[in-house]
Amino acid sequence: MDIPSVDRIAELQRIIAKFAKVKRTNKLVGNPGRENDVEHSFGLALTCWFLAPPIAPDLDLQKILQYALVHDLVELYAGDTYFLVTLDGAKQKKDREHKALERLDKEWRADFPSLIATMKIYESKADEEAWFVYAVDKILPPLMINQHEKAAYYKKWKLTKEMLFDKKRETISKSKHMRIYIDRYLAWLEDPDYFYKGDH
Repeated sequence: MDIPSVDRIAELQRIIAKFAKVKRTNKLVGNPGRENDVEHSFGLALTCWFLAPPIAPDLDLQKILQYALVHDLVELYAGDTYFLVTLDGAKQKKDREHKALERLDKEWRADFPSLIATMKIYESKADEEAWFVYAVDKILPPLMINQHEKAAYYKKWKLTKEMLFDKKRETISKSKHMRIYIDRYLAWLEDPDYFYKGDH
């Protein structure tokens, strides 16, 4: 097997830099700017590493960390999408992300096949490790929001407690390992209650 060229290593750094330009809707705690996808992916990987040994020791930690690092890489070409979308919006998101994965496959399959294989397995949620990463990913934004932007974020997006809680119960429960956190996570988000309650 040929070793990667320095040019290819440099190109990977350009991909990482481009990935850092993808902005999310929430801000990092104590930071003025919106969180980017590189920051989010690192934060997800570290949080999964923190959680997996005590609550999911039967899962493969290396797989979990790899999934966490690549879980949003399709957004390099597909962009970020707000989590509450219509059914049509969800389909468009899925289509954009599938096309982005096909493009990354063409660009990197030859000399980074494990990257593409990992992304495809995560996209299909083919194992419990993928569902674990998916569920941990879904708890992170409100944890940031409630420690930084608070009520201003929920008001901006007109996001009520019922809207968020219904979605979080649905997504977190996809991982049998993360189900133990649903009730305590939602209770944490309620105290204090920053949720949007309508314009008065």
